Amino acid sequence: MAFFTHHVSLCHCKNPMPEQTTPILELCNVSKRYGGAVALANVDFALRAGEVHGLVGENGAGKSTMMKLLAGVYHDYVGEMRLRDQPVRFTSPADAQAKGIGMVYQELSTFQHLTVAENLFSRQPPTRGGLVQWKHMNQEAQAHLRELGLNIDVTNLMGRLSVGTQQLVEIARVIFSGAQIIILDEPTSALSGPETRRLFNFIATLKAQGKTIIFISHFLEDVLEVTDRITVLKNAHKVATLDTPNVTKHQLVELMIGSDAKILQQMYEQDQNLPRRPSRLTGETALTVDRLSRPGAFHQISFELHKGEILGLFGFMGAGQIQLARCLFGAERPTSGVIMLNNQKLNLKNTTIARNVGIAYVPENRRNSLMLEQEIYKNITLAHLGRLLHGLLNQRTEVTIARTQIEQVGVRPPQPFLRVGALSGGNQQKVVLAKWLTQQPKLLILNEPTRGMDVGAKDEVLTIVQKLRDQGVAILLITTEPETIVRIADRSLVMSKGRLTAELSGVELTKENLMKHA
Repeated sequence: MAFFTHHVSLCHCKNPMPEQTTPILELCNVSKRYGGAVALANVDFALRAGEVHGLVGENGAGKSTMMKLLAGVYHDYVGEMRLRDQPVRFTSPADAQAKGIGMVYQELSTFQHLTVAENLFSRQPPTRGGLVQWKHMNQEAQAHLRELGLNIDVTNLMGRLSVGTQQLVEIARVIFSGAQIIILDEPTSALSGPETRRLFNFIATLKAQGKTIIFISHFLEDVLEVTDRITVLKNAHKVATLDTPNVTKHQLVELMIGSDAKILQQMYEQDQNLPRRPSRLTGETALTVDRLSRPGAFHQISFELHKGEILGLFGFMGAGQIQLARCLFGAERPTSGVIMLNNQKLNLKNTTIARNVGIAYVPENRRNSLMLEQEIYKNITLAHLGRLLHGLLNQRTEVTIARTQIEQVGVRPPQPFLRVGALSGGNQQKVVLAKWLTQQPKLLILNEPTRGMDVGAKDEVLTIVQKLRDQGVAILLITTEPETIVRIADRSLVMSKGRLTAELSGVELTKENLMKHA
C-alpha cells in the first residue's frame, strides 16, 4: 500500500532480532481450526515488553481465537509460541496465569455480592488457623489498589460500583495474580466517556510500571489513542503490524476491509447489478421510538420504522442495541421514552404483551429460543398454542400448522417429528423464524439472524426476511455484520456506546460508512 510504510513483524524464533527488540511473547506460524473452518492461518505475532499493542479486525477475523490461545484457553494449534524467548504451550488459563499472562474478558467475571477486597482475594484469601483474616485482607487490597493508582473503597460491594470501576478492579485482580502481560478484550465497549478516560489513564500507569498490554477493540479511535503498535487481522490472516503514530483510522479500515473505500463501493455496485432499492419512507409508519433511554445501556434513542421496510441497526458489541431490542420486546423496561406501534402507545410490561400486539423477537442465540430435545413441530407451535388450538391439545392440528411453516421457510429435512437438535445451525434458525411467523407479526425484530451460518444458509434466511418485507412486515435487523445490512436493508441506523451516531441510506449505506460511524 502506497500511502504509508507498514511494519510486518518477523517471528523471532525464525529470524533473530537485536536484543533490544527481542519480544516478550510471540507466535510463530500459528494456525488453528474448528473442524473444517480456519480460525487462524500461519499467523506471526510479536509483543514487546512494556508496550500497549492493539489488535483490530472485523468480526470473525481471528482476534478472539488468537487471544484465547495466548491466554491458555486453546492449546490444540499448529505452530509455536515463545514466552521470554522460550518455547511454551499452555494447557489451561491457570497455566498461562502461572506464567504471567492474564486476560480480562468483555463479560466481566466479578462477584457482584462480594466486596472489592473479596473479589481481589477470591482465589486465595489470607487465612490463619483456617479462618479468613478480614482486616488484613482489606488492608492488603487497599494497598494493592493504591500501588496501581486506584482510589476505591475495598469494603464496597462490587454490584454497587459502576461498570467502569468494576473493570478496573478486574484488571487489578489479574495483576494481583502475578500477570505481567494483560489482555483486554473490548475494554471500552460498555464505558461512558469519563470511564473510558479513567481506563486510559490506568493503562498509562500500568505501562509506566512495566506491564505489557494487548488492547482488543472495535473502537478504532480508542485503539489509536492508547496503543504503541497495532496488528490487523483479516479472514484468519495477519495483514500487518503498524506503528500507531504512522497510521490513521481510514487506513485501518482499509486494511480490515481489504480494499480502498472507492474500490469497495464499485465492487458493491457491480455485485448488485442494480441501483439500491429506494428507501421506503413513504410507507405507513409501523414503529415509533421517541427518546427512549435505559441508564447504562442506551440514551435518547428516537427513530421510525415503516411497514414493508427493513431497517438495519448496526453497532459493535456493547453498543446498546441488544438492550434496546429487549426493551422493544418487553423483556426489559426503559426508564423513559415512548414506544408506539401503528400509532398506539405501548406499555410493554412483559413479552406476553409484546407478542399479543404483534411484536416478534428472534434473539442472537437461537438455542435459547429452542427446545433442542423436542420435535420441530412442538418448537414451531408452542408459543401460539392458546390462540391456535382453541381447546384441547391436538397433535394433528399442531403438525398441520408446523408443516405449512416448515415449507414456507424451507427447513431441511422437512420432517416435523425430527428433533430440532439434530438440525444444522441454519435450519435451526429457520425453525426459530417459523415459530414467530406462525402468526405473521406486525414488527419483527431480528438479532444476529445469520450469525455462525455458512454462505448458503445465510442466503436462505435472508431471502425469507426479504419476502416478509415484501408482505408488509416492518423489520428491525440488528447485526454486527455490516455485509448483511448492506445487502438487504433499505436504510440503517448506527449505534455506538449507547447513542445513535448515523442514519444511512442509498449510496451512503456502505460497509465502510457503517464501520466508521460505529
